[in-house]
Amino acid sequence: MKTPSYQPIERSRMLPRISFRWMFALTTLGAILAAVAKAAGSGASFAVALMVTIGFIGTCFALFVLIFAITLAVSSLWYQPVDDTHQGSPFAADQLPPQILPPREGRS
Repeated sequence: MKTPSYQPIERSRMLPRISFRWMFALTTLGAILAAVAKAAGSGASFAVALMVTIGFIGTCFALFVLIFAITLAVSSLWYQPVDDTHQGSPFAADQLPPQILPPREGRS
């Protein structure tokens, strides 16, 4: 068996892999947003409305994150891990578990 002369590329667990396309798309969106903000600063009503909408959605998202963080912190105060798993397997004795619905006798 021939061994490969290269090491397989494994995904990094620490840092996400960002492609050039994603960076190009983010830069384009940032440029469009900056152009709209400049137009809003000049007094264009459509740009002001768009910036208010984007700001409102961003503020809502930030509040959702904040509320989630608060509820996570409060719920972790009383968290106690409980082992709710069943002890043992029903198949350990080489027998099937009891049936809830018995099989039908006469199938046609």
